[in-house]
Amino acid sequence: MSGISAITGSNPIDYTERIDPPAQSTAPGAGETQPGGDSFSAALADAIRDNSTRAAVTAGGGLSGISGMSGMPVSYLQMHDNGIEQAIINAASSGQIDDAQVALFMLMMMMQTSQEGEFSMLMQMMASMLMQVQGDKDTLRSNVMLSGYDPYILDSVDRHIFNWRTPEGWGTGQVVLPLEFWRPTSPAIVSSEEDRSPALYRAVIDQFSVETAERYRPFRDGNTYCNIFVWDVTSAMGAEIPHYTDPATGEARYYPDIRGAKSMGAIATCEWLQKHGAGYGWREVDAETAQMHANEGKPAITSAGKLGHVQIICPSRDGGFDPIRGVTISQAGSTVTNYRHISGIYSANALANSVRYWIHD
Repeated sequence: MSGISAITGSNPIDYTERIDPPAQSTAPGAGETQPGGDSFSAALADAIRDNSTRAAVTAGGGLSGISGMSGMPVSYLQMHDNGIEQAIINAASSGQIDDAQVALFMLMMMMQTSQEGEFSMLMQMMASMLMQVQGDKDTLRSNVMLSGYDPYILDSVDRHIFNWRTPEGWGTGQVVLPLEFWRPTSPAIVSSEEDRSPALYRAVIDQFSVETAERYRPFRDGNTYCNIFVWDVTSAMGAEIPHYTDPATGEARYYPDIRGAKSMGAIATCEWLQKHGAGYGWREVDAETAQMHANEGKPAITSAGKLGHVQIICPSRDGGFDPIRGVTISQAGSTVTNYRHISGIYSANALANSVRYWIHD
């Protein structure tokens, strides 16, 4: 097994939003990367992400047209070219990672193309080894969780090696927001088609504390989380826009049954809405209709596939629609906000040409 392509298989990983709309002066420009620090885990995640991008555009004429790729740090490109195995060996010899991390990263690399249960004995042995390791196991776990592998691999390692257990409070009326974006939340406040109101919709959104929750903090590991916030809110509203889908059919998949599933980023989420949204109760409307729908307490979102961004449309404070400032939104992303008019996020050109509006009946 050689090269990074050997570990991604035929299901390239589609990660969370990397680029937010250019209206914010502090936001990264189109194609600009955020390496998320100098750790080996961040470099490994970027290398895997780079490979997914390369695989996705090979049929479209290569990488020359991808903005920002030429600006990627040389070390990351070398990691791609030399192969993950060699990168792990180099990191170990230079002291960037210790023996425990070497073994874990190698195991995860092999798991990427393994059959179900093939590595159960190895994982048990690894768990036993870690019990003997002196040092900060929480830091080791954090480094592994940031390494960019498929969520199924991360989840398996977390459960069987780090002994992860469902947090206390899950399903007990207390909101639980896992730091791992690929795990669903446990909301304390929910809505359904039989129970809608603007106040309840607002309460559902507010419980996620998008402006302060670590789950959505921009670039904490090189990513932003607009699509994860939309996943969380729509799930709590009984109108889930999924994070996981079947790569062949687009059918929604649900955690923890995610082996072989596609982990959708913002752009893939926009595409899913266009292709499959109607089958899950979502339909496209104009901005005013979307705002008035939200004002009735019913789920509504925006999508901007070209810009790789999605938002929750929330009830407006005056109960109306402002055609100048546009719909009112809550969002995660490079900018996190619990309430703002959309014109404070997007340029007039983006609003006119990129943003689409969706409601769930």
